[in-house]
Amino acid sequence: MNWEAIGAVGELAGAVAVIVTLIYLAGQLRQNTKALRSSTYQAFNDSSFSWADSEIENAAMIAKTANCSSLDELAPEEREIWRGIMFKAFTVMESNYLHHRAGAMDDDIFESRMIASVNVILQRPIWRQMFPGFPLLPEFREYMEARIRAARQVES
Repeated sequence: MNWEAIGAVGELAGAVAVIVTLIYLAGQLRQNTKALRSSTYQAFNDSSFSWADSEIENAAMIAKTANCSSLDELAPEEREIWRGIMFKAFTVMESNYLHHRAGAMDDDIFESRMIASVNVILQRPIWRQMFPGFPLLPEFREYMEARIRAARQVES
């Protein structure tokens, strides 16, 4: 019995097993990445639907604030309702940013959402007034402020 030949065959079988395992794991990783992106997109849609529900429930308030330039134009209880609405909106924006940064949201989806978010902030004075006061991650705040500055330059 030639032990060297048996050892060589064993090493070859081990090498083939490692290659097959790596190919399998690469496929699983791709599948997991697709599932994660799909799940993230669904979570985004869920938060968007929740925001849409808030818009429906608070349509009168949103209409009232469309031309407001300051929170001072609202009654105290309206200010609190508006702060809640804004907290939800800014948190959805921040969440999208974090998902994109982590690689779980595609560039084109993220970009379309951020364009819409920046446009809303620019078009409504009360949104612009409230954005700086919200407790958002500094990195996200800097990102949004840069996007807002760039959008203003394009408008000029």
